[in-house]
Amino acid sequence: MRFIGRYVMGIQLLHKDIGGEFFNLLEGTTEAIYIMSPFISYPTAHSLATWLEESEYKVECKIITRFNREEFIQGANSINGLERLLEAGAELFALQHLHSKLYIFDEKNIILGSANFTLSGFFKNHELGLIVKNEVEFSKHCVDYFMGSLHKICELGDYRITNELVKKELEAVTKATTGRGKMKQGSNPNEFNQKRWGAVIDVNENSIQSNPSYNFKEHFDILEDINTKDFIDAENFTGARIKFEGNSNDRISNKEVYVTRKKYNYEFLNRTFYPLRPRSVQDGEYLFIAVLSKDKFGNDTPMIVGYATTYAYKDENVIDETNPKFKKWNGRYPYYIEFTNGKFLKMPVENGISLIELVNGLKHKVYPGTIKSPEIPISQILKRHHQKAHIKITNEAKQFLITRLDKLFDEHGYDTIL
Repeated sequence: MRFIGRYVMGIQLLHKDIGGEFFNLLEGTTEAIYIMSPFISYPTAHSLATWLEESEYKVECKIITRFNREEFIQGANSINGLERLLEAGAELFALQHLHSKLYIFDEKNIILGSANFTLSGFFKNHELGLIVKNEVEFSKHCVDYFMGSLHKICELGDYRITNELVKKELEAVTKATTGRGKMKQGSNPNEFNQKRWGAVIDVNENSIQSNPSYNFKEHFDILEDINTKDFIDAENFTGARIKFEGNSNDRISNKEVYVTRKKYNYEFLNRTFYPLRPRSVQDGEYLFIAVLSKDKFGNDTPMIVGYATTYAYKDENVIDETNPKFKKWNGRYPYYIEFTNGKFLKMPVENGISLIELVNGLKHKVYPGTIKSPEIPISQILKRHHQKAHIKITNEAKQFLITRLDKLFDEHGYDTIL
């Protein structure tokens, strides 16, 4: 590794936890992510889709993949995963005989190697790859390769994967899968569905696989066993996050007591609001509330004043223009989650735990996205929450906050929101 200005430069060999590195780089992405992968599983697709929906930035996402019915039937490629990505606004394109695996973040950070965009490829299989950070010339070649492939696909025809196409394919896959479970006597158990769709760039490979004698059983022996129960969340999430309340341009007074202020300003005390749908929030997570305020020394910083247990986000968790808060916030924060078992400091906000204290104490170990990067300056870690409604934290950070807050509760008392 080497440093140029504030950027870490370098090339690193990856042979495990490729998924962790992927989500680390994703966390810092603000403009675009490009993916080439033959196979996509639902868990990885869902994680990326959720991240795209919750990102404060309008991140462009383009994906080149395969669209082969047999791979959908056998579970190597997830038609439901493609549907989920389209739902989140990703652009998908079909390329027959695709074998490349390439991941590009903001056109400057690269992962390439043997790993498909699947749960197995990212976390289970023996894979090998490279992670390349801020190597301008190398990154340019990777971007040119991706864009060149995309240009060829578009030149050959309209091979954009659409919602309509996915719905039709899902129906066909369901029918084919059901039919396989009821094979008639004398039918061939090794028969494979050769229906495929997408641009053909590799004409030679296409002619080989178009040959009636092509061994499809051998071809499909490489398919992965995808089990959504084994889903590993983005960044190996520990089930804890910090939720930020307030506005950095109009900070809450550090003399306010959190629950007292909440009673004065809100009808429902056990709600916290978001600008985008927080679909990643599940039942039973630790939610640490951080008020955008100032510490005792006058520093602008989020002040962590307590914690609660979340209920999962539901689609009906939204307020409309008839709600006074909707008008007050100009419609900026219409979505919310609810929480229970809340304990909050019964003292002014300035007596809470500042994000500065947390980062100074744990440094790169605060966030899953920085835990493997001890070289990151504290100043950069302190900015990591900017433009975010919430941010995931490590188990070590969770334990640090619980210990510190419980001590403050014992010394100064606490308010509850049940």
